[in-house]
Amino acid sequence: MSTTYPTNEAAVARASVPLCVDLDGSLIRTDILWEQLAVLLKRKPWSLLLIVVWMLRGRSYLKHRLASQVSLRVETLPYREDVTEFLRAARAAGRRIALVTASNEAVARDVAAHSGLFDEVYGSTAELNLKGARKAEFLCQKFGEHGFEYLGDSEADLPVWRAAKGAYVVGPRNLVLKAQRAGSVLGHFESSSVSIATYLRSLRIHHWSKNLLVFLPVLLAHRIAWRPWQEVALGFLLFGTCASGMYILNDLLDLHSDRQHPYKKKRPFAAGELPLWVGILEALVLVPGSLILSAVVAPKLALVLLAYSAMTILYSWQIKKVVLLDTFLLSGFYTFRIWAGGLVSDTPLSGWFMGFSVFFFLSLAMAKRSSELMHASQLVEEGHSGRGYHVGDRDILAMIGIASCFAAAVVLVLYTQSPEIHALYLAPQRLILLCPIVVYWLSRVWLMASRGELKADPVQFALRDRTSWILAAVAVCVLLLSNLQIR
Repeated sequence: MSTTYPTNEAAVARASVPLCVDLDGSLIRTDILWEQLAVLLKRKPWSLLLIVVWMLRGRSYLKHRLASQVSLRVETLPYREDVTEFLRAARAAGRRIALVTASNEAVARDVAAHSGLFDEVYGSTAELNLKGARKAEFLCQKFGEHGFEYLGDSEADLPVWRAAKGAYVVGPRNLVLKAQRAGSVLGHFESSSVSIATYLRSLRIHHWSKNLLVFLPVLLAHRIAWRPWQEVALGFLLFGTCASGMYILNDLLDLHSDRQHPYKKKRPFAAGELPLWVGILEALVLVPGSLILSAVVAPKLALVLLAYSAMTILYSWQIKKVVLLDTFLLSGFYTFRIWAGGLVSDTPLSGWFMGFSVFFFLSLAMAKRSSELMHASQLVEEGHSGRGYHVGDRDILAMIGIASCFAAAVVLVLYTQSPEIHALYLAPQRLILLCPIVVYWLSRVWLMASRGELKADPVQFALRDRTSWILAAVAVCVLLLSNLQIR
């Protein structure tokens, strides 16, 4: 991304000309209106029913009511570093700078107070939506026609650029061309178009690897018929689609805490790489779409996805704030996938195997939460993590997680002695070799978590970890060996 703007000397030469700056998409990489809607969705979802009523009284009234209902933490907003750097240089040169935005005036004042960059602040009120031609008229009345320069980011700013003495453009090259036809362009802060990779990141495609668990029931039951595999393959695709929509919803609800997290702040919506309305649209398409399609082709799968969606929504809104319960439910999502695979393929599931999965994934969930407490300790201490934990809780989480590790091993031993296993393997006694593999891998995860080296979801870590792949290969060899009769 390249940025061009006048030098400090040029700024000094025009110090007497006020510089007016837009907020949404210009100073910040997001839109205040959608930010407020995301917060309202999380804190007061029932208030969303009033939005239609507010909109009937005009967009300015809608912004006014949202500002009265929602308090934004403006320090967490994704500010454009190139723009703020330019404004600091202009301010150091003695430039008079005004924040002029279509966002509500109260929010604009909070942003100005936080940034310390502006001498004056003007925003929309309950009666006036300060956008487009109305903004141009307002600035002409305030500073005189061609008596100011303006920094904006959209085609809605074209009337303002026509009335300005000079234009600064935040956006792609084609917007610069349009601004040049409206007036004199003095500077360009380039922003590249959104790539396909960014959209895929928003869908969290890498998390689809978790949905491979739906194949476990038919795989471990040694079913070779085509139909069960076809059913779980469909389940994998629709489960992944639904899960992507729910991940997006979770990202929208956790925007402000994610922006303060050392790793989560790089997510597309938290970083301002994608507009929030895109996320809402994606969630509205993916989740209902997967539910409707599954209802048509596989009614049992539709019930599974509906239950998963309900649990995820409950987790995102409330349970993630409840200490321990959030981690138990988080681990339960993994076991739920295994159960779903058995349900859609009509494959019976052993109680011993389900018990093993409960303890195994509970240990991983505890490791994940413990690692988060280490890497975001300041965020946790300030109470902005979106969770109910304290930094000192890492010890008890480790105790529960490590105990779950060995509980999983014990249940696995009992599972290898069950009648179901003896019916599937020629030499089931060899399956006992899986126990040290499981204990070693989980112990290694916990060791890395205690050292601060576990910086990702444990499942995602396993996919990138060479040792994990080697252990997985050894486990597969044990399974194959247990199905061979050696004389």
